[in-house]
Amino acid sequence: MLATQGALDNVAQRFDDTEHDAQVDVRSLFSDLDPTAATVPLDASTARQSLAFASPGGALVTPESSLADPAFAVVWDVINWPDYLSLSYWARQILNGVIQLVQPGWTGGQDVFEFLAQKISGDWDKVALAGSAFGHVGEFFEELAAALQNLAVDIFAAWTSGDGADRAGEYFAELVGAVAAQPEVYGDLETKYTNAAWAAFGACQAMLSALDALIDAVIAASMGASSVAEAIGALFTLGGLAPAAIVTAVVAAVEAFSAAWGVMMTATSTAIAAGAAIGSATTTIEFVPLPEA
Repeated sequence: MLATQGALDNVAQRFDDTEHDAQVDVRSLFSDLDPTAATVPLDASTARQSLAFASPGGALVTPESSLADPAFAVVWDVINWPDYLSLSYWARQILNGVIQLVQPGWTGGQDVFEFLAQKISGDWDKVALAGSAFGHVGEFFEELAAALQNLAVDIFAAWTSGDGADRAGEYFAELVGAVAAQPEVYGDLETKYTNAAWAAFGACQAMLSALDALIDAVIAASMGASSVAEAIGALFTLGGLAPAAIVTAVVAAVEAFSAAWGVMMTATSTAIAAGAAIGSATTTIEFVPLPEA
């Protein structure tokens, strides 16, 4: 009997020691990530999060540039329709065509004037792609936070009590919180880079519009018209009855109109560039550190 009692005591002691060791190991494994924060632990009653993708990696799709969107290109062409009346615009197109034939690899097929302006203002498509990529990374972290929370809820469905469960619940709550804070950071990065892309695009378009407006104004002035009204008025003068004079007056009116439109587009593009540049410069990034493994 004494031997049996001694054996049972030894078994009980080993069980107690093992349980104690296991509790210590669990507490060490799920250490408090932020001792200064009072975090409500996750448990089996925590609400599950909805997921947009089967895996968080599904959010990491190919980035896209809004400035390269064909729909945007059509809208921008419609806004710039007076370009098709501009002699300077067509002169640029002819010169660009000649350069593409003689030295096709120089600009990679891009309009030579946009290529040169882009060297000054920046490659807006690449910057916009970077902004889009940051946005998708933010979506990835949003999905990852939801997946981690759902995983924790599943774990605690069978692990409902004990000091280890409480520590683990707090650990997962802090981990999910840190991951869930990342989308805001990457959203700010997306905004910053997208605005920078628009600033570069607006600056480029402002330069091209100013160039066209200047040349069109010079052409109109050489034909005796310094304004649209003055050019149209020439059509109703007696001297404008001669065919050559009529042609000259029409061309002058068209060029004066193109120059005026070019000035307006220069102002519009400059406003876009300035507003976007301010938006990019004033967007501050406050990074949230992820817990170390």
